[in-house]
Amino acid sequence: MNARQYIITVMGVAAALLGGTVLLNATTDPYGLAVDSQRVALAGSDDEVRAGTFWRKTFAVRKTMPRTVILGTSRAEAGLDARYDGFAAEYRPVMNLALGALSIGQTRELLIHADAVTTVRMAIIGLDMESFLDEGRPDFDSAALRGNPESEPERLVRLRMDVSRTTLAASIARWIESKDSTRLDTRHQGTRSPQRMISDAELEEFDGQRGVIWAAEFSNFNSRHRYLFPPSQTSTQWKSDRPRAAAMSQFRELLKYARAHGIELRMFISPVHARYLEWYRRVGWWPLFEAWKRSLVESVEEEAKAAGSVPFALWDFSGFHVLAKETVPRLGDQSTLMRWYRDTSHYSPELGDLILARLLGESGIGNPDLAASPMQWTSIERHLANIRQGSDQYRLDQPEEVANVAEMLAYLQRLARK
Repeated sequence: MNARQYIITVMGVAAALLGGTVLLNATTDPYGLAVDSQRVALAGSDDEVRAGTFWRKTFAVRKTMPRTVILGTSRAEAGLDARYDGFAAEYRPVMNLALGALSIGQTRELLIHADAVTTVRMAIIGLDMESFLDEGRPDFDSAALRGNPESEPERLVRLRMDVSRTTLAASIARWIESKDSTRLDTRHQGTRSPQRMISDAELEEFDGQRGVIWAAEFSNFNSRHRYLFPPSQTSTQWKSDRPRAAAMSQFRELLKYARAHGIELRMFISPVHARYLEWYRRVGWWPLFEAWKRSLVESVEEEAKAAGSVPFALWDFSGFHVLAKETVPRLGDQSTLMRWYRDTSHYSPELGDLILARLLGESGIGNPDLAASPMQWTSIERHLANIRQGSDQYRLDQPEEVANVAEMLAYLQRLARK
């Protein structure tokens, strides 16, 4: 075989492999891009079980054309229901565009994408300190989003996906999965009942909801080990660290974009269980947590002052209210499930409904234990002091839970030293 024939053969084989990859990926649709857009818009955290969540939601915006978008991390994704009946007609349809492990910068890009596709009237945003620390989702592709310098036509984005090895691996996994007729994921399955937030398989595997909580807490903090125990000289001032300052700058840009495009922002700090806040204290995050809240309020009020307008409302549901101190079932109890939380980091849709009621200003609906008014700079220190007092009281009231967190942290630190 001469050189010319060899090159033709190699190119032919390469073209056949490439064509076969595109055909397999397009036929298999491993990311579920052909799924009904309404199902994608309503999907909760159970959608993370299947690969391609980012792509499904990104493309579904073009089909759903939402007037209201829900944004944030997995907490908002799991806890805020787009079907909530408190949304007025002019704010529908509503799409849950929140995604696990988003950074605040990625959240801003998703808001711009949705508004570039359609006219967004309202954005409900769950804020979490971790999204101001983490780098964000590794599968996040700015080119697939509209409204930024990297944007590409959808056809080109889909072609890139169909020829990628990642998509091919997902297709192969999908074929293998389809042959396993005994595999059945039971998370949520379209219901909002707290009992379906955790599957029977998970309860059995982790010996009840307490085991699920232990696994989630260990995973959350072990994955962020490099952020734990920040130096005291940098933990009390949010902007003293360059990456943190850059993240807060992204938040300010989000505020400016919403103002400039007439988007109503309803923002809140996510509620977490009291155990999770005890973790914050144990890993040295408490001063950082307070510094983050101060910086959020400062950014909100500075943006409003620059615009000569009223500040966007920012609610804080992260304190030691009665719901946050819900009793955790004992280990081995596979029948008792918490009403307000899946694990100590993720709240239930039932608690999410109370949050939405408060954000949307529904009279007579909600829970008096949740924040009564948005945070303001003039009262931020009193607000933080009240939460600090709640932390002190929780440690007095729940010494066994506090001791358990300390024991888990000690184990995590021993592993880190190995």
